[in-house]
Amino acid sequence: MIEKKVRSISVLIVVCSFVLIMSGCAGTHVSKFTYDENYTVNEPVKGEGCYDASVLLGEDMARAKDIAKKVIIALDSTITEETETSIKAQRNRHIGVFVGSGGEELAVNLKKIDNNKTFISATTKTGFVGGAGQKAWSCQMIDEMVKMAAK
Repeated sequence: MIEKKVRSISVLIVVCSFVLIMSGCAGTHVSKFTYDENYTVNEPVKGEGCYDASVLLGEDMARAKDIAKKVIIALDSTITEETETSIKAQRNRHIGVFVGSGGEELAVNLKKIDNNKTFISATTKTGFVGGAGQKAWSCQMIDEMVKMAAK
């Protein structure tokens, strides 16, 4: 009887530990991309799973930041924090029939390269083990920024 209880508690500890370790592991706010002189203007660079993406945008810093803010809003997100060189946002939550969606954390970092170029990295962080109904938005964010810069 005691062995059964110990075994049950052991299983519970293992499951809880796994859940704690995995929560928040889908995506990151630290981009693996940094500026490289060999980048081509307005050509996106995308990471596996689209949790991380970047681009050398052919726009000055102010225009690049304006484009980033417009894309974040278009992705049904609310800006939660903004500095001169970064924007953080969270996608608005929606309740579906079976699962909720939204809630992903988005981060955009901007670096002035010269008067006509800005390096941008975008990251997505999803909730608990990728979160049911959540997805990575970094590639779409960068793609939309390139489209807006081309207009």
